[in-house]
Amino acid sequence: MAFVILVNALLFSVELQSRAFRRVVPGGYSFPPNTHIWLSSFPLSYLRLPKSVSEQKLRQTTLMHPITMAQGKKWGRGEYWGLSSDYDPDWVLTESQKKLRADLMELCRTKIRPHAIHCDRTYTFPRESLDAMAELGLLGLIVPKEFGGLGENHVCCTMVCETIARYGCPSTAMVYTMHLGAVSTLLFRYHNSPMAQDLLRRLDKEKLVGTLCYSDPATGGHFWFPLSSKVKCLDEKNIQLLKYGSWATSSGHADWYTIQTISPNFNGDYSNLSCFLVYKDEVRAKPTTGTPWACTATCPARSSSRASSAWTGWSAPPATDARSRPQSNDECVDPYFLMNTSGVWNGISLACIDVAKKHVTRKAHADVGMRVCDYPTIQDYFGETVCETNSSRALVYLQAQALDQVTNNNDWSLYKDLNFLPRAGFLHWLWQAKFISAKNVTRVTDTMLHVCGGSGYKTDLGLERLLRDGKAGWVMGPSNEVLRQFVGKTALNNIDCIDYWDQKPNERAIHHEIKKMSIEERKKLAEELLEDVVAEEKGEAKHPFQDTDFDNPFNTRKETAPTNAILIAILITQVLKTDDGEEHEPALNPDTWTLLTLKSQNPVSDKMSSFDFALPKPTDHTGCFTGQYVKVRVTFKGKEQERYFSPVSRPDDFGRIELVLRFESQGLMSQHFKALKPGDKVEFQGPCGGFEYEANQLDEVTLLASGGGVTPGMQLIRAVMHNPDDKTRIKLLYFSENYDEILYREELDGYAAKDSRLQMVHTLGESPEDWEGEEGFIDTQMIDKHVTKPNGIRHKASFPQTDIIMCGGPTMTISCLHSLRSLGFPSDAIFIYGQFGTEHVRKVYGRNVQLSGHRCDSAL
Repeated sequence: MAFVILVNALLFSVELQSRAFRRVVPGGYSFPPNTHIWLSSFPLSYLRLPKSVSEQKLRQTTLMHPITMAQGKKWGRGEYWGLSSDYDPDWVLTESQKKLRADLMELCRTKIRPHAIHCDRTYTFPRESLDAMAELGLLGLIVPKEFGGLGENHVCCTMVCETIARYGCPSTAMVYTMHLGAVSTLLFRYHNSPMAQDLLRRLDKEKLVGTLCYSDPATGGHFWFPLSSKVKCLDEKNIQLLKYGSWATSSGHADWYTIQTISPNFNGDYSNLSCFLVYKDEVRAKPTTGTPWACTATCPARSSSRASSAWTGWSAPPATDARSRPQSNDECVDPYFLMNTSGVWNGISLACIDVAKKHVTRKAHADVGMRVCDYPTIQDYFGETVCETNSSRALVYLQAQALDQVTNNNDWSLYKDLNFLPRAGFLHWLWQAKFISAKNVTRVTDTMLHVCGGSGYKTDLGLERLLRDGKAGWVMGPSNEVLRQFVGKTALNNIDCIDYWDQKPNERAIHHEIKKMSIEERKKLAEELLEDVVAEEKGEAKHPFQDTDFDNPFNTRKETAPTNAILIAILITQVLKTDDGEEHEPALNPDTWTLLTLKSQNPVSDKMSSFDFALPKPTDHTGCFTGQYVKVRVTFKGKEQERYFSPVSRPDDFGRIELVLRFESQGLMSQHFKALKPGDKVEFQGPCGGFEYEANQLDEVTLLASGGGVTPGMQLIRAVMHNPDDKTRIKLLYFSENYDEILYREELDGYAAKDSRLQMVHTLGESPEDWEGEEGFIDTQMIDKHVTKPNGIRHKASFPQTDIIMCGGPTMTISCLHSLRSLGFPSDAIFIYGQFGTEHVRKVYGRNVQLSGHRCDSAL
């Protein structure tokens, strides 16, 4: 008995199973067949064995996993200089997985680790490292063997992600983690999908890297709420998809994307989600720091949808409670993301410990004759970080083993049963694993920096890169703040209490707030609510034909009308006659393409350029209203690409049309336009929607703009400033990151100095010392200070409000909408440039509010 107690005190992870013992240790002590015994920390001679049990006999005992001495950790020809294998939980790995790890470590030593330093210095994507991983079969790590994959389990996934982050490159490990998450979405419903099966077979052969695009700039780390997305069924085989994402790992470099959007028939229910497979030539990606990701695709319907739809996809009934929320999220993306990122954070913690150990065991203080590692304080630091890190690792591997048990070792064939969703039940455990690992890596990176002293700041040591990558763990969505609240809320209430899609009213809070109101205030609120209900029941809040135009949601004319509408038909055929008697014909048509020739290209900023195109005749006008879009079509690498632009030149700037393009380093349209030279031709079509401004129909227009979003407003300002008979006043509230990024600064300042109809307010993120304008983002206080309140100024169809036009990204739009609503601006006075404007308004004002139309006069 003393022997058994001592063994249990020294060995890790004895996995007991209720079976008859198959092997008996000489001397009468028996172990279950699946017992994992690890004696690498101590020589067997240290054990006080009974006389009948010799060391030789114990070594020869045949268990399912025989007892072995710790093997040295090789690093090239020598020993690894970090933590030894004594601190690796090898008992959770099979022999083939250990072999895979050894091969991967060698790849990290020879390829991934050196290449990571190069990528950091040159800001390049680690494609060479990923290609090398494909040669080991790692892009198909979880793909069934029948499709050419390795068919590995969850434990192996965690080990591989940890190994890459520890011995190779954390950034590459994160790229790989997103790839595995995307692969899991294919495997979830691959059984009846030839397209998914074809891609699965080609992952390693063609070295195809995938990634996930789930985030949304309007909802941040709440990636399950894709507010800025929409999908339309064109026919039974094709869909049109628009997705605006805040972040996508491998953006612009991935070969294929799994994109989460609302479903085509979502009808305001943001829990009604779909996933689509989209290839790289169907997206607009912006890999530069801080810029959003966009997808504008018309492609075959390669979907993993939970909503019934017109194409052959995978469907399930709409969710009615938290337990039946989107299946691919809870069963694939969340488990793989949380489990594998936890492995990455643990790998970074281990890498920090390894690097610091290398330093402190080699660094000596000659005056006291001690190495740094000989100081008890340093030993305490290492002891604590190793204990905490291995605790985190143990939790992650424990959960990976649990997932293996409930999925028959990651057997994807079980998912032929659409109701087979075992991983979803472990989600709250995976929240905890991610929280602990991300919290731990933050502490470990700080501690190891302290341990290394001033040497920790040297680039060659490598801690600074690990510190940078490790800090990402806390904020990567779901952030640790979100997870901490999720765990606490579900622990105190129940597992279904989280309202992911803002569908459950908090009646306690409602009643509490109402009690604060006076009787008159409650009467007023009751009347407003009753009016809303009546309008909703009658359907009065919605314009006819609103939302029927996929690309231009504020459009209120019938989409199927010939040439789009009578008003447009009149405009595009209208010959304008100027005071000099010259006639000017429209150059563009909304139904046909017109070739225009590039006259010149001029930089607007370091990331933007203007392109001046000649209309067919020098006397032509564009045929558009001020504020309308045009569509551009180019052929790039053998495939047609289309994109909408808001011209910055006036429609009656005869003989020319000017566009401004922000360059995206991997954007297909950007690459084509960068290569354009004077004399090259591009196809145009228009008008294609947008705000239709006409002179003197409004007293005042307020433009809220951010960055490059000022371009639609620029055309409006130029049109009003050019027409002395137009009495409309314009207020421009314009945010720029810094003074140098204010677009068209000199031109705008010139207008404001000469013409009182234009009032400008600039606000900067970073302002110079002598700056006299506003500072910070456009907020409620700034709008209240500078924007005219609804006070009877002439507006659309005599509504007593001013007109607000917004030109910016979803983050700016949502923020400004909340401010406008709190200040009393009505929803139908707000027009937003972009494909998601109506949904943003509804999200802030309510699903059934009245929306702005596309015209000044509200004509339908």
